[in-house]
Amino acid sequence: MEIKEKEYMLISFSVQNYKSFKDEVVLNFENSHDYKYNTQCVKNGLLSKIVMYGANASGKSNFGFAIFDIVGLLTDKNTNHIQYDEQTFINADSDSDVATFKYVFKNKNDKIVYSYKKKSPRKITYEELYINDCKIYSYDFEKKIFDDKSNMEKIYAENANFEYFENNFAILRYIANNTNQPENSHIKFIMNFVSHMLWFRSLQENGYIGLTTRVESLAQWISDNNLAKEFQKFLLDLAGIKTDLDIVQLTQPIPQKILVEKHKKKMFAFEQIASSGSRALELLFYWSKRFDEVSFLFMDEFDAFYHFDLARNVIKYIIDYDNIQVVFTTHNPNLATNEMLRPDCYFILENGKLTSFADSTERELREGHNLEKMLRNGEFNG
Repeated sequence: MEIKEKEYMLISFSVQNYKSFKDEVVLNFENSHDYKYNTQCVKNGLLSKIVMYGANASGKSNFGFAIFDIVGLLTDKNTNHIQYDEQTFINADSDSDVATFKYVFKNKNDKIVYSYKKKSPRKITYEELYINDCKIYSYDFEKKIFDDKSNMEKIYAENANFEYFENNFAILRYIANNTNQPENSHIKFIMNFVSHMLWFRSLQENGYIGLTTRVESLAQWISDNNLAKEFQKFLLDLAGIKTDLDIVQLTQPIPQKILVEKHKKKMFAFEQIASSGSRALELLFYWSKRFDEVSFLFMDEFDAFYHFDLARNVIKYIIDYDNIQVVFTTHNPNLATNEMLRPDCYFILENGKLTSFADSTERELREGHNLEKMLRNGEFNG
């Protein structure tokens, strides 16, 4: 399928006072360096493929949940129960009672800054929107007043009626649902971007955030869509796994198709005998069929069940999806190599700070440097 060229991306994201992050932590996709190799990892001047390292409990998963907080705020797409844990939402060591989320988007030539504050997973207290440094509105949910909405015409909302506005409903979402927005509007852009964000991890069954609301059996989906042979080729090409897959129609106890692995004398339901690695690849195959729709992809602990060679193959496979902005999290130092990415695309999350390899050392890193060895030797530690 031909993927439509996208001219929108996330420029940066920051969060403060959320879960394990007491102080502000920032991921800046604009912080690319002038490397002349692996340029496919940069698009429109922004980093498009990032690998994030961090020790256990450093906050990699929490950072993913933070980025995807906006999905639950603005859409009805799928979310994760961890995002709604009241006890752990606000940082336990902070004196502040609100978490702050800030998203900076690039929409063609325009910069959009959308930020908000929350006291709990479902209680928003403040929200504001800027376009190209021009303040469009700000709203205080506790006072129930707009501090300023002098430029609402720039988002086609100057005549919006807030008489029946529900106070814990995001202003931006309310405007999107209650005004006539042209196709090129910034409000439609934000809603479209957020609606097409996707988070998933290989550590669990098909649990995910964003993009859709369906929860499907992966093997059943492959069977129902007659994709057994395509999945078989996917396993071979990516992981060198040789298997004979097919779809069998059962009549008992209920009529259904099942995905089976065929052997000389027997066949088994695929999910009955598949390894953890094969199941993780099944999940990747499932979502890859929708990658053309995705605006932003966060793959948490994506290689938990992969051999390091397979993990490299997966990154290379996803790099070829030019129009997706992707963050991978991992513990695997073997993935730190200039053969795939470059020093400004590798980040370490440590002590509540995200820093790229390129900014973590005084050395001038070049293509010939062994990033894996340097990582193992602590070169990039703060």
